[in-house]
Amino acid sequence: MSNENNSDLFSKLGVEIGEGKLNIDLNQTKDFFNALRETFESTAQNLQKDLSEGKVDMAENVGIKIDKENINIDFNQTKDFVESFGKKIENFLAELEKSVEDIQVKNEK
Repeated sequence: MSNENNSDLFSKLGVEIGEGKLNIDLNQTKDFFNALRETFESTAQNLQKDLSEGKVDMAENVGIKIDKENINIDFNQTKDFVESFGKKIENFLAELEKSVEDIQVKNEK
């Protein structure tokens, strides 16, 4: 993750790091996580609605298609999706770990 991306993320989170100091705007941090929560809740509600109406079609990306009469699963696509998703999670965690290390290095100075 580049320094520019770190700065952008920290800015959205209300985190400022500089000259041996760490400042956190708790209101901005709270707002960021509330917006993230609302996005997840909205997505979950839409998925739940689609499931209850029997119209979920994730065939293109995930390999799963559900309608009122059938559930179709393409295991090859599902496997590819899970592997791809796993790699994205690994990359995210690596970037998060690097950001934490950067913060620790800045705090040690």
